[in-house]
Amino acid sequence: MSKQNSAFIGLMQRARNVKRWPLMAQFQEEMLSTHVYEASVVAHMLGAIAADVFNEDVEPDRVATMAIFHEGSEIAGMSDIPSPVKYHDPETTTAIKKLERRFESMLLQTLPDALKDRYQPLIQQDKEDIHVRLAKAADVLCAYLKCEYEMSKSNNEFSNALEEMEMQLQKYREMHTCVDYFCKTFLEGAKGTLDEQTRDLDWVKNANDTHF
Repeated sequence: MSKQNSAFIGLMQRARNVKRWPLMAQFQEEMLSTHVYEASVVAHMLGAIAADVFNEDVEPDRVATMAIFHEGSEIAGMSDIPSPVKYHDPETTTAIKKLERRFESMLLQTLPDALKDRYQPLIQQDKEDIHVRLAKAADVLCAYLKCEYEMSKSNNEFSNALEEMEMQLQKYREMHTCVDYFCKTFLEGAKGTLDEQTRDLDWVKNANDTHF
C-alpha cells in the first residue's frame, strides 16, 4: 500500500528556510531555495553545452534534475555546514558525510514506495555519473558568483571563500570542456549590472524614441 500524507514536498519546500553561508556576514543573504534554482539553470546550460557544442553523451534535463536534488541532506535537516567545519579534518569530514547519507535516506523514506526507485538516484547521487559531476560544477560556479558578488559590494568576508572557489572552478574547467566554454562565454556577463547585461537589446532605443 502506498504511503499516505508524504512529507517529501513539504521538506523540499523548506529549502526557502535554509540559510547559505550561515557563519558569514552577507550583503545579500542567500537561501538554499535561491541557490538550488540558480544551480539548476547553470547545470542545464552545462549539459546543453556538453551535448550540443561538444557532442557528448549528456542529457541537459538530467543534469538540471541532479542540481535540483543535490542538497537533499541540507533540506532534510542538516542545513548548510560551512566548509571550514566540514573539512576541518578527515574524521570530521567522514562523520559529516555519513550524516549526509543518513539524511538523504530519511528524505527518500518519506516517499511512497512506488516512487522511491525513481528518486533514489536523484537523492543518493552517484558521484561518478557525468550528470552529477556537471551538477556539482554548477554548484561551484554559483558559489563562485556569490563570492564575486559579495566582494563587489566590498564585503571582504568572502575573500578567502572566493580564492577557494576559484581553485575549485579551475579544476572543473580542466576536467570538463563544457565548464571552460561556459566560463568563457557566460561568466563575465553574469557579473554585470542589468544595464550592461541588456545593452545589446532594443529597450534603450525604444525608450528614447518613446520619450523624445
